[in-house]
Amino acid sequence: MARVGRLRAARRRAVLPVLLGLTVTSVRPGHAEPGVTVLELVADRDDDDANGVPDGEESLVAPGARVDTVALDAAWVGAKVTATSGAEHARLLVGGHPVPWGERVRRGSAVQGLSPGVVEVEARRGDETRLVSMRVTAFGFRDGEGRDVDLTLSHASLDRAPPSRFTGDGAAAYDAPDPLRVFIVTPSDVPPSVTLESVGPSGAHVDALEAPALRGVPCPEAGPRLRCLASDPIRFVIDEVDRRHALAAARSLRVELGGAVVLRQAGGKAQAIRVLGPRKSPAGPIGRLRATLRPFVLRLAPGGVPAIGGNDAGAATALRAELANAATAWAECGVGFGPLDETAVYVVDPPPPHLLALGDDLGLPASGGRIRLRVDGRRVVEVPTRRGELPVDVGGDVARAVERAGFVAVVSPNARVGSAAIPSVDVSVRDRRGGLVRLEQLDLGTPVSDDPTLAVRIGAVELEDGLAHFGDVDSVAGTLEERTLLRALDDGDPSTIEVVVVPYFTGGGRIGESFIGGDRTSLRNAVILDRAGVRARRSSLTLAHELGHVLLDISGHPDDYGVDTPTRLMDADASDASPFGPRRLTLAECARVVRESGPGARLPLLRDWPLAPLVYRGAAPP
Repeated sequence: MARVGRLRAARRRAVLPVLLGLTVTSVRPGHAEPGVTVLELVADRDDDDANGVPDGEESLVAPGARVDTVALDAAWVGAKVTATSGAEHARLLVGGHPVPWGERVRRGSAVQGLSPGVVEVEARRGDETRLVSMRVTAFGFRDGEGRDVDLTLSHASLDRAPPSRFTGDGAAAYDAPDPLRVFIVTPSDVPPSVTLESVGPSGAHVDALEAPALRGVPCPEAGPRLRCLASDPIRFVIDEVDRRHALAAARSLRVELGGAVVLRQAGGKAQAIRVLGPRKSPAGPIGRLRATLRPFVLRLAPGGVPAIGGNDAGAATALRAELANAATAWAECGVGFGPLDETAVYVVDPPPPHLLALGDDLGLPASGGRIRLRVDGRRVVEVPTRRGELPVDVGGDVARAVERAGFVAVVSPNARVGSAAIPSVDVSVRDRRGGLVRLEQLDLGTPVSDDPTLAVRIGAVELEDGLAHFGDVDSVAGTLEERTLLRALDDGDPSTIEVVVVPYFTGGGRIGESFIGGDRTSLRNAVILDRAGVRARRSSLTLAHELGHVLLDISGHPDDYGVDTPTRLMDADASDASPFGPRRLTLAECARVVRESGPGARLPLLRDWPLAPLVYRGAAPP
């Protein structure tokens, strides 16, 4: 018959931990009765295995979700563990399966906190008994309205507002939708000290905020033995410029989309929350979405130096860096571009003159004549035109003649430009393997067509004098040089976005432009930057801005028809590398991106980007 009570257990304090293998996390005089081992647990409400179920509610806690449990070593095996009070605050696990209190410990056993409180436990084996007090502390976050943020069903989001000073206390409400307070409910009389660590999607360390100030706050919903503590609102930001600004450096943390904000105590993980898009928007909560980009850097001439980077490897590195800058901006809306270190960057020569444009500029019908050109330097193609024939009809005739000559023709109608009577049409010529084929006049000085009204021109990309860019009149179709370039790089997939870097635009004054789907032309979902747009970096975030036109499917700027707000990414003319520069996206813009380009859009440019379980790589470095 077991006779070991509290007093006897106290006398054997030095023996029983060895006998039962109990890990003594802390024995604090004044915090537990003499001879009682205190074991600190956390309420496991996050979702470490990323399956959408809180780890503390799993019917089987997978290995990836056991990071917040406390393992019982082999010396516990055979001990009968009974909860004498507070059993609802923690549970016993064997091999990841919850088992009732009162079961004997087997190999692979652990304890898991469920809710804040104290669990008094007796561990018996043979005639020996040990008393254990399990203190369960809940670590989490609250929003500006004082509501708990579910660590599994909700998430943290990037702050879309410039830094500002916070003058409230730990209980004061605030109207910013993105910052969150650290909120702790604990049965301990000694306030826990926490560190906020940011980790990326791979679990790698990104940033840390050491020991944010915690204040005692009312918590009427908690039990009488519990106390609550809260921090000032913590901002989750995109870069070091925002992170270090003096107005909010003490409560800012740099994060990455798809990563997590980890609460650590004494170096160990307490709980974590993932970082996704806005928690609330007119389109509902936004998770993580991914756009597929196809990045290109053009050389000035065939075999020459690329537009940026000095050589091919440098060009790829420079463009990936610019893509990373754009990705940090669009993370505010939950949009990313995939693992950029795995993204292929194509360094290419300017394309040959492969495109025949019919009806460009004035867009008049034919009056009758003949089109004659040389294809691939050897085949002559002749096509008659008839009075009243439209450019699209002549384009079909040209395509059939090209195909009879043994090539492949791709016919692309254009939107009608402002100066034209009717739309023009382009015919791109390729060989049977898909390679671009050179088109030429028969003789130098001989026009391609003798039709007096139907304009027929061969498109060429000649970057020595810059890329000819569109103006107000032809913005819906682009210039002939732009169409020749983009049609050469187009993969035929309307759900991808081409990003092209050229040396410079003709005439100066322009560093980036975009073609959007709403223009009703086959030239769409493409962005062109010049080297000045890349050099601008964070002062104007040119690539992020131009991608915004594509993703928002809108050609204008908010300051074209409303109040000028230089902090908005889509501002037309702001340039400022500080946190008050053009880098912010509104909730309305995030919602429009989901509606216009999200998975449910007519032409989805974004697809859901599921989260993977995180592998935490230890405590944040000092």
